[in-house]
Amino acid sequence: MFQNIKKYLIHSILLLVIIVSSAHSRENCDEVLTFINEVTNETLSIINSPELTKNQKKSNLSELLIKNADFETMGKIMLGKYARKLPDDMKEVYTDLIQKMLTKTIYERLDNDEEEPDVIYAIVNDSCRTKGSKNREFLVDGDVLKDDSRLASIRWWIIMNKDQQYKVIDLTLAGVSLTLQKKDEFTSYLSNKSVSQLINNLSKKFD
Repeated sequence: MFQNIKKYLIHSILLLVIIVSSAHSRENCDEVLTFINEVTNETLSIINSPELTKNQKKSNLSELLIKNADFETMGKIMLGKYARKLPDDMKEVYTDLIQKMLTKTIYERLDNDEEEPDVIYAIVNDSCRTKGSKNREFLVDGDVLKDDSRLASIRWWIIMNKDQQYKVIDLTLAGVSLTLQKKDEFTSYLSNKSVSQLINNLSKKFD
């Protein structure tokens, strides 16, 4: 009988943990969706603004990304197994280059076509799920709309950092991931070259 009671208690505790975890996950997902919708609205207001020059758009987008993206984590993901070889005295330079590279890439992907000034673009993020078991990573899926018609899929990879803030660490647009695509490029490059050489190469392109 004692064993039955013990088994019942264990099952009850496990069920309670699952219920609490699920509720916590739903609460976090609501917060994540609010966060990323604010980011996308601000992004599109910059990209679609007729009052800003291209340089002003890039500058404003850069400031928005610095506020909402974790470039340090992105940079580590891109280096993959070579992240441990990043010299301490080059970490800041490398992270800054990643920020410049991604700002340019995102701007070019989302930039409005000048030949279609009346076209309206929107991003609708409609689903969220946790990634991993720690309830600190989230995938948000949605669509990019062009005049209310679906143009492409979009996926955001969000983390909750050590300061309990949500940050973007990847954007997948039409099936192409910014972070993971660069990881493939970087690890291929680093198979026969050094991290310092990679940083020098990035400096020539983005500094």
